[in-house]
Amino acid sequence: MEERGHIEMEIIPSESHPHIQLLKSNRELLVTHIRNTQCLVDNLL
Repeated sequence: MEERGHIEMEIIPSESHPHIQLLKSNRELLVTHIRNTQCLVDNLL
């Protein structure tokens, strides 16, 4: 599923849409935080 999202992101040229670049960077930060939270929860269980 991540591969499909990666391919979809490549279709949109980020140079012509600065808000797309901002959304992509925010998405990456959100995914990182979710993974970190998941690791913390896994370690607590």
